[in-house]
Amino acid sequence: MAIREVTTSGSTIFDKAREGMERGNRKLNKAVSQVARGDFGPNPILEMSHAETMYGANARVIQAHYEMLGNTLDAKS
Repeated sequence: MAIREVTTSGSTIFDKAREGMERGNRKLNKAVSQVARGDFGPNPILEMSHAETMYGANARVIQAHYEMLGNTLDAKS
């Protein structure tokens, strides 16, 4: 049975997770910038929390990707 790479619209899951991490980082930078300008309302604080969750979830997808790749290579050898 051949093992094929999982793709979504021509991009790999790894690429999508990396893009998600980049979006989370941009979201965090925007929220931090708002706080630095003196906006201490709930929105920037919630955005920072959301950005952290986005980044972490996508990082776990990449970690799982590498673990699965390692397991596949171990199984093939």
